[in-house]
Amino acid sequence: MVLSTATPGDSPDGLLLPSQDPWYTAPPDFEASTPGTVLRVRAVPGGPAVFSNASAAFHILYRSTGSRYQPTWAVTSLIIPKKPYVSPSGFNALLSHQLAYNSPSIDFGPSYRIFQPPPVSTFGIPTNHENVDTMLGRGWFVAIPDFEGPRAAFGATVQAGHATLDGIRAVLSLCGNSEFLLLPTSADKFKYAMWGYSGGSLASEKAAELQVQYAPELKTGFVGAALGGLVSDVGRVFSFTNKMPFMGNLVLILLGIMNEYPEVDTYLRSRLKTDGPQNAAAFLKGREMDSMQAFLAYPNQDIWGFFIGGQADFEESEALRRIKKVEWTLGFHGAPEIPLFVYKAIQDEFTPISDTDDHIAHYKRYKVSILYERNMAGGHISEIVQGQDRALKWLDSVFSGSHNTTDQGVEIRDVTVDIYKLPTI
Repeated sequence: MVLSTATPGDSPDGLLLPSQDPWYTAPPDFEASTPGTVLRVRAVPGGPAVFSNASAAFHILYRSTGSRYQPTWAVTSLIIPKKPYVSPSGFNALLSHQLAYNSPSIDFGPSYRIFQPPPVSTFGIPTNHENVDTMLGRGWFVAIPDFEGPRAAFGATVQAGHATLDGIRAVLSLCGNSEFLLLPTSADKFKYAMWGYSGGSLASEKAAELQVQYAPELKTGFVGAALGGLVSDVGRVFSFTNKMPFMGNLVLILLGIMNEYPEVDTYLRSRLKTDGPQNAAAFLKGREMDSMQAFLAYPNQDIWGFFIGGQADFEESEALRRIKKVEWTLGFHGAPEIPLFVYKAIQDEFTPISDTDDHIAHYKRYKVSILYERNMAGGHISEIVQGQDRALKWLDSVFSGSHNTTDQGVEIRDVTVDIYKLPTI
């Protein structure tokens, strides 16, 4: 491990874009290390000034495993609270918070964006800064992974799950390190949980699935995962949001999968149209966008209009058929052994509530411990706000040990929480 506190470059805030920052590269022979091994650490250039409840923040680069089970690496941002929480039984709390950064460009990774001043809210979608500061105010250590990895593989959930678990492993491995006295003296002093909404729910849920086989040693300290706006079947989103205002996400998902799977990249490029408004150049512009930009660039377009054979090019590809199962169908890799809190608006306009109903019914057969709340009010965006306090309360309960997980099973509640007010811009 290399510990560096040097500030890269001369930008006013001390941060270079990840694509321009040599720190975001793995050292030689990193492949020989085991998943979760810390490869490089630095104090976040400029510090965590955007968070009033933080005392310090670090970037941690670590070994991980891609969707094709190839050695890769990822980065997590560890933010230290000013006053760490201690549970009644003497444990500190570590929350791995998977943000929905939804981009096939590494420059939108939260290790860069979360330390910038909060952007102006777009489409009424809240920024994550206030939420993260709330967690820190509760005394939780917060780890925020760039779970899409160095290829920005948006939509590659196996990569995302591995990176999330390895980010937790990396943080735990620093406990007891004399250079990290702000952490507990032993990893055994941590209880850890996950939280993700929408795109962040993909990484969090897949990590919960994969933990059993990929990181079995984490079971002793894992207390649960909160999953909001859960995208249970990414493949179904293509028919659900196509030609709708938020269709741009579909372009970004395909580009993210192209980043992770070279054979898909070669195939889809060969099927893109070369003329007309929906041509290859227009499609590939999405490589430098996040969701907010893509919503503005591709509103109400037909995703199949970019391809020579239309939807058939998508449906008839053997590689894409495999991805629909392995990457886009949550629950494919097994049943989580940790408790889950799942919350979603019944009128979610990004992803069907029926998909998540089926997902929960599938897990019920395996006696997964789940509290599933279906909100009768609002939609995908409003549930970010309307589910936040419920998720925080549930996470409080698993960290404190007051959550009862002895009676495994599924509890489904229809609730009405209608507190969201569209921000004025």
